[in-house]
Amino acid sequence: MVLNSRKAGFFVGAVLLSSTAAVAQTAPAPAAEENVASTDIVVTAQRRAERLQEVPLAVTAMTSDDIKLRQINNTLDLVNYVPNLIGHNNTALGTANTYSLRGLANTESISTFDPPVGTYVDDIYISRQGANNFSFFDIERLEVLRGPQGTLFGRNTTGGAINVILRKPSDHITGYMDAGYGRYNRAQIRGSIDLPLNEKLLTKLSGYYTRADGYVKDRVTGQKLNGEESWGVRGALRALPSDTVTWDLAGSYTYSSVANLPNFRDAKTGERVSYTPFRNDRGLGAGLVSAGLADIPLGNVARSALVSSNLQIDVGDNAAINIITGYSYLRQKYMSDSFAGLSSASVVFDGVDFISGARGTSTPLVNDSWSKQFSQEIKVTGTTFGGFLSYVGGFYYVNERNWTNFANISVPLTGNPTVSGDRVMRNNTEAYAGYFQGDLHLTPKLTFTAGIRYTDEDKTITFTPNKSPLARSSAINQPFDTQDVLNAGIPTELRSKVWTPRFALNYKITPDVMVFGSVTKGFKSGGWNSRAYYASGAVAFTKETIWSYEGGIRSEFFDRKLRVNLTGFYFMDYDAQLPGGGYNPLTNTITYLTRNVADMENYGLEGEINLTPVRNFNLFWNFGLQHARYTNLNQATKDQIARCLAGNFANNCNTGIVTPTGGIGQPTRAPRFTSTLGANYSFDLGGGYSLQPSANWNYISGTWVSTSNDKAGFQPAHSLFNGGLTLASDAGWSVGVECSNCFNSTYKTSFLIYPYLNNPGTWMARVRYNF
Repeated sequence: MVLNSRKAGFFVGAVLLSSTAAVAQTAPAPAAEENVASTDIVVTAQRRAERLQEVPLAVTAMTSDDIKLRQINNTLDLVNYVPNLIGHNNTALGTANTYSLRGLANTESISTFDPPVGTYVDDIYISRQGANNFSFFDIERLEVLRGPQGTLFGRNTTGGAINVILRKPSDHITGYMDAGYGRYNRAQIRGSIDLPLNEKLLTKLSGYYTRADGYVKDRVTGQKLNGEESWGVRGALRALPSDTVTWDLAGSYTYSSVANLPNFRDAKTGERVSYTPFRNDRGLGAGLVSAGLADIPLGNVARSALVSSNLQIDVGDNAAINIITGYSYLRQKYMSDSFAGLSSASVVFDGVDFISGARGTSTPLVNDSWSKQFSQEIKVTGTTFGGFLSYVGGFYYVNERNWTNFANISVPLTGNPTVSGDRVMRNNTEAYAGYFQGDLHLTPKLTFTAGIRYTDEDKTITFTPNKSPLARSSAINQPFDTQDVLNAGIPTELRSKVWTPRFALNYKITPDVMVFGSVTKGFKSGGWNSRAYYASGAVAFTKETIWSYEGGIRSEFFDRKLRVNLTGFYFMDYDAQLPGGGYNPLTNTITYLTRNVADMENYGLEGEINLTPVRNFNLFWNFGLQHARYTNLNQATKDQIARCLAGNFANNCNTGIVTPTGGIGQPTRAPRFTSTLGANYSFDLGGGYSLQPSANWNYISGTWVSTSNDKAGFQPAHSLFNGGLTLASDAGWSVGVECSNCFNSTYKTSFLIYPYLNNPGTWMARVRYNF
């Protein structure tokens, strides 16, 4: 692949300009001050402990102090602080986050489609995004790796990876209690305690509970929707049987009941409203869906468990072996109403405001699913040849089993309800991988990195129709089983064998200024359009492959009071996988379509700047620039455009990446510019007390949230403001108040028939005690 002159000029010029500007600041630094600056942040972005400033990757890292100051209470809060990262709850599912990193996104929660941004908890990959909106209550560090991580992390990280590192048990008794109350009667309590049994056996117990009233008023049933009740517990054990062996064992269980049902902002009252006739305390009943789904009410409940084990054995002074074992379980039940009980043709919007609409059809999507995943990894890290070579290598195995029982029905305001699909799907994944990356320290300043991973992945799928009590929504939407899919010429097994290399070169201009360049390959395996209503629609899509080029600078100046990290990137993502859904007026149903649509190209610049000009005062600015577009359309997309332009509008125009007029849409959630500017300060009040204000401003330029660029799915540029004020005591007590989306900005996050809106602004008062 060859970069054209314009993109190559942007990429190289941005890096050289940033490097020149940074080196120009290497004048003698002023005398060091106590407690000034950016302390060392240690990350494991390359699967071993390293200083952030020495890693030739695009990494955003946050310590536990950053997490508290920036009000990062769950994974979704991360998006305000990572360049070119957009995130929101998935449609209907408040427990599930969908991320777009450098324009690579996934808005589909079903298990036959994998996310391009992988989530890891203590080195354990979490395959399913149904419960990836983790509540943070005992976190040591967060790392967001931008760009493909195809060598060391492997599976489904074409966009990047979110790495959550939980706090390990301490060797002394310590902990905290935290309680809060806020808007919508939100009540929250969190706590953790470390209890060492002896010097060789350390333990930890953590937990949280949250409840909140719904912020949506349903004008048909009178119920409040999109409330929350969640709780979780985690236990951790660290055994130190010898000076060379460390064993970390942890287990957690969470229950989360929180939905993201479609709702509207009433232009007259400012209220969030819905018109669905279904209730969150009553199932659909056996008259509408098959028996296994009849008792699921409106809303979303996810129960998840995670068990992890990491046995580290030090081998001499320069090497270690880690045996990493993980087991995760997710059970999720939900029911949504994508039409929200309204006639889509009658709804009038003014931007995000709902002006008017008439009652109409409801389209319940009912789901009961579970996922079980087992993974085993053996990792070796170390240095050899007198420090000339640093290496990471290992073997990885994962086995995932998924079972999904789901139905799509249509319930008109008058007339008989119909069914489009009601069936059980089973899909499994088994993958093996081996990987190795070596850093050759050619000189004290110059390091060459080369890595390779080989993945052998096998996926299978089966379909079994349920007995539905309803008539079909159209003649084509008929029950089907696995044999029907095979008869349609669609494979029920997909195999991927892929090599994913990485090469990088970094050079230390000074001890505090490093420049680097890299090229990386990643991939995301294929799957099936499993929400299809008939056998020939359950088409398979192939793997997605990305080649990414990066160059950047990692630099610190003025006794580390100023940190400037810049990264330029260019990538080509081949056979981009895209999930989408659209309204079919002929059947009054939603048609779901997932397939390879085209290649996607993107290039941009990312910056993270941190300044501590005086003691206890910190300023930061994170920004991202990007320019994404689709190119090299595949044949199915070309055929779709031809049908649309020929006048066959249904399922061809305004579907997938094809616009309402038959053009090609711009990639969703890929704004040209994102920025977060923030500050925090600690005023010493004397007597062991301090006052700690913090604030940040997040800006996102205009972007599409509709894959087909439906005009109702464009979100103009918008800003968010977050802030907090804490009174802290040296004795461990603190009281404070914080707000998220302080000025109650309303904007679009997704689109399916109607725009989905962000959560309204919230505030919370907290009290905390550290001991």
